Amino acid sequence: MSDKFGAIDFSVPPSQRYGVGHKNEIRANMEAKLPEFPYLLSDTLEEIHLIIRRFFTETTNKSAAIVGNHTFNDLDSFIDCLLSGDGRSAARASRSLYEHLINYCEVMSSPVAAERYLEHAAVTADLLGNLTHGLHYLKGGQHKQERTRLAKLRRDSLPRLKDAVTRFGAKFRRDWSSRNLYDRAVSHGYGDHYDTYRLLSQVTHGSCGGVLGSHAAIAGKAVHRTGFSLELAVMSYLEGFTFFRGFAVEVGARQSIDSRRLVEWIDALLAYWPRYRQALIEIDALIWPESPPPSPVALLALYPNERVRWFFWEPALNRMKPAHTPAGCEWIEEGFRKLVRRGAIEIPPNMEGRPITSDVSGVQVTPKEGAPWFEASAIFPPDVKPSVTWFNPA
Repeated sequence: MSDKFGAIDFSVPPSQRYGVGHKNEIRANMEAKLPEFPYLLSDTLEEIHLIIRRFFTETTNKSAAIVGNHTFNDLDSFIDCLLSGDGRSAARASRSLYEHLINYCEVMSSPVAAERYLEHAAVTADLLGNLTHGLHYLKGGQHKQERTRLAKLRRDSLPRLKDAVTRFGAKFRRDWSSRNLYDRAVSHGYGDHYDTYRLLSQVTHGSCGGVLGSHAAIAGKAVHRTGFSLELAVMSYLEGFTFFRGFAVEVGARQSIDSRRLVEWIDALLAYWPRYRQALIEIDALIWPESPPPSPVALLALYPNERVRWFFWEPALNRMKPAHTPAGCEWIEEGFRKLVRRGAIEIPPNMEGRPITSDVSGVQVTPKEGAPWFEASAIFPPDVKPSVTWFNPA
C-alpha cells in the first residue's frame, strides 16, 4: 500500500473523501452484503467440476474440446471477477463466453467448420514464430535459444499454413470461420443476444461507451474513476451466466453428458442476480465522490530565508511530494518574493518556520523520483491552506 494514503480517514465512506479508496473496501462490502454468494458459487463449481471431467474425457470432437478449454477457463476468470466486483474484466470474460457458445455449436454442427477451427492453429504458430520484438531484452544464451526456437516454430508451421490457405483461401489468415459471428449466432438460434455481445465488446474495443461505471458527470464536471466498475459487473453477471447456461444446455443436447443439474445451479445463480445487483448499486453509491475531486496542483513555497521550493500537492489526499523546479520559472519565484516583501500577503501568526505558500496557476511540476509523500500539515499551518490562492504570475 502506498504511503500516499496515510492521511485518508477510512472511517468515512469514499464518497466523502473524493472517491479515494482501496479495492479491498469493495470486497469487504460485497462480503457483508452478499454473504451467501460464495456458497452458492461453491455448489455450482462442484457441479462444473464434474462436467469438466466428463467433457474432456468423453468429447471426441477435438475442436469442441478446445472450445471447451476456452469456455471453462473464461468461466473461472468470470466468477473471480464477480466476487471482487471487477466489472471490466467480467465484461471481457462474459463477451468471450458468448463467442465460445457460438463456436461450440458451429464445430459440433459442421465437420468442415471443425476442421477449419483446428487448422487455424497454423496461423497462431506463424504469429508466435514472428513474435520477435522481445528478443532484444534477452542476452547471451537466452537470446540465442529463443531466436532458434522462434525460427523453428516459423519453419515448422509454414507447410501447414500454406496448405490451409490454399484450401480455405487468403481470408483464412484473418478468421478460422467462413462466416462472421453474427451469421453463426443467428443460424444456431442465439442472434437475439448479439447486441448484448456488442455492448460488452465496447470495453474490449475501448469504445467511448465502454467506460460504463467508471465515468460520470458530477456537478457539471467529468469525473473519471479508476478501479472496478460495479455497473459493468452487474450487467456482466446476468449475461455471462446466461451465455454459459446456453453452453451447458448445448453440451447436454449434443453429447452424452447430462448437464441438467448444472443448468439448475446456473438458474439459481440467475435468480440471485437481483440481490447481487442491488448490493452493488448500494456499494457503488458509497464509492462515487459527492463532489468532483480537486486536481493536483503546483505549490510554490517561500521559506523565511527566501529559499524557494516546489511541491506536487494532491488536495484529495491532503498530501504532497517535493517536486523539480519547473523550467523557466525563475521569474515566477522572484515575483512571489517581491509580493511577500511588499507585505501584500497576510501571514498567519502560527507559521513556526513554515514557508509562505501558493498554488501556482498554469504551471505543472514533476515529483522528484523516489520522494516520499508527506502530510500537508508539515507545510501548512493548522487549518490553513496556501497563504495565496492561485497566485497567477501573469
